[in-house]
Amino acid sequence: MYTSKHRRPLFFALFVTLMLIAAACSSTPNDSGSGVDGIRDFSEIQSSDFEFTVDANGVAKMTVTTSAEAACSIAWGETDELGFLHTDLDMSGGAHNQHEVILVGAEPGKTYSFRVQGATPDGTLFQSALSTFTLPDLPEGAGDPTGGEDAMAVHGANLAENATVVAVSSEFSSSWAGANAIDGDMSTEWATAGSGDDAFIEIDLGSPQMVVGVEFITRTMSDGTATTTEYTVTVDGGETFGPFAAGDPDDNRFTEAVFEGQILRFEVVASTGGNTGAIEVRAFAPPAG
Repeated sequence: MYTSKHRRPLFFALFVTLMLIAAACSSTPNDSGSGVDGIRDFSEIQSSDFEFTVDANGVAKMTVTTSAEAACSIAWGETDELGFLHTDLDMSGGAHNQHEVILVGAEPGKTYSFRVQGATPDGTLFQSALSTFTLPDLPEGAGDPTGGEDAMAVHGANLAENATVVAVSSEFSSSWAGANAIDGDMSTEWATAGSGDDAFIEIDLGSPQMVVGVEFITRTMSDGTATTTEYTVTVDGGETFGPFAAGDPDDNRFTEAVFEGQILRFEVVASTGGNTGAIEVRAFAPPAG
């Protein structure tokens, strides 16, 4: 039976989203300069500095820790008018302490204005003062998700980017669809609806292709769940390769696996459970020539 107990996380998430958007859209400061009347200063619950980072693939993130459990978002942009609003990656629908937000479209080396908003389960709203951050530059040679020229000497193009998803164990929602795992975009993810170690995604390369290596770049939640540690690849419903160690955005963990096939099934065989899934799954062609 679907009871009010099951509705509470959804109602809280919807309430928080609406209130954070309202806070982000406001431009009337209170005496502290950090929000509108009735909104408290974010520093009251902030227990770490705002940290802005760029990983080896050029994905920008903001992280912060709060002393109270809260749902958080960041409004940011090239001017004080802001213009972008991104929310915490944690999809649990409830409040938590460790917050990580991907800043889709933010460019390494550029300076942006921002505010961070938060809401606690009792409905209290918090907002930081308008400030700026500068993203670090990419390290030399970084930014190529296939590993750059050295990696391309070992393998060729990622065939998965031209593939289609034919089956998944589950999808958390349409925003976390399986197609996100083969779109070449490190800021999107495929997330399951709690498949844990039973998660799988099956892709069709369109025709039989020669493959020399694979990658499974795991998604992960701020509380450590949803992290895949090992996976296998089954080719055309027959031979299975692996288990292999899953990668992450900082270390994709390219693994050599030589076979010819069309339908590839990536299966999670070990994880920390929960809404497992992948930022990207990849299957590489032989090097050109």
